[in-house]
Amino acid sequence: MIDWVFLDVGNVLFNDDPQNFEAYRLLYDTLRIRHPSYEFEAMLAEREELARGGANFILHTLAQRMLPPDEAKFSLRNIRELLLTHYDQQHFWDERNRAVLEQLRSRWRLGIIANQPTECRQSLARRGLLECFEIVAISDELHLHKPDLALYEWALNASGSEPGRTVMIGDRRDNDIDPANRLGMRTILIRWPDCRSKGWNPDNSLAAAFLDSCDRVPLFSAVPVGAEPDLTIASLAEAPAVVAKLDASDGSRTV
Repeated sequence: MIDWVFLDVGNVLFNDDPQNFEAYRLLYDTLRIRHPSYEFEAMLAEREELARGGANFILHTLAQRMLPPDEAKFSLRNIRELLLTHYDQQHFWDERNRAVLEQLRSRWRLGIIANQPTECRQSLARRGLLECFEIVAISDELHLHKPDLALYEWALNASGSEPGRTVMIGDRRDNDIDPANRLGMRTILIRWPDCRSKGWNPDNSLAAAFLDSCDRVPLFSAVPVGAEPDLTIASLAEAPAVVAKLDASDGSRTV
């Protein structure tokens, strides 16, 4: 039996692609000042090469490679501040998913476990979504970050439920599926068919090129496979039926 359903935010509730594109676009504008002939397509090709090689913090790598150290640090800090100031605009919310959340909470209690800045809570509130969740475990508020099991343990303790009676829905094996599995939670992986299936379809040619690049080589393509989820879905809309399937089963993970 399932009592609680926990959801990630990035690329589960909110689509992070607008934020990721804007970060690359802002850095690109900065790089062009020093390197006028630098093309966005070249930047994307470098991103793909680094991602295939397992690099982390690729935006930082590009900035440090092409800018003096102080300028790179300053530019990255400014990009972060701009993105946080416009959090809502940079995190696309598909209004069709409101009915999905209502369907989920009509049967189960809902919570959030997410690596997000403090601005996430206010964004959820402005969109009328915060009231859907009884537990909100946001990394920057708790100073605990996935895949640290402590973030999951905090949420589980707040729920008062046994791990086997909870479900974690996320889009990453390393940050979502593996730690939840290790604690004995049931797990559902969202594996989007492509970037545009998440609902953001920009007319901007640079943004479209960025999405095409992410379809070729995902931002986190080199993440270790990690543990397998109980079930996999292709969109959040499938979540109610799949959670119901887990709810009907008598199996649970053992730690």
